[in-house]
Amino acid sequence: MKKFSFRLDSILDYRRYLEKRAQRDLGNAQNEQARTKKVAKELGDKREDISKECSDETFRGIDVPSYHLYTSFLRILNQDLEKAHMSLKQGEEKIRAHEAVLKRKSIEKKSLETLKESQFKEYKLTRERAEQKAIDELVIMRRGHKA
Repeated sequence: MKKFSFRLDSILDYRRYLEKRAQRDLGNAQNEQARTKKVAKELGDKREDISKECSDETFRGIDVPSYHLYTSFLRILNQDLEKAHMSLKQGEEKIRAHEAVLKRKSIEKKSLETLKESQFKEYKLTRERAEQKAIDELVIMRRGHKA
């Protein structure tokens, strides 16, 4: 009996490749999200430090140009922080999209793997039946030859 071969092996290999690429894309999106979170946290911390410094200076008595400098800097930090939060939301959507793609690719790959396994089981069963038939024929021939 011939050796088992799955005709769709090349497609299965390609689907494995697509799944790995989807995993890599998801990982990249998650890393980008982590970097964006770090930047947002740093901006928040910086804003907090500057506002505390401004209030301390205001308490001690600050001149108007310095106060305007603090407020304009805080305004720019707030804008940057808003952009970072928008980027975080977009990153979350991007991650969800990559997760959906990965799930779909995994299902496609798993369906082919399941098909391959079922065909291999059928092949083994057919091979075992053929071997048993050959053994039975040998036994019948030996008994017929002895009698």
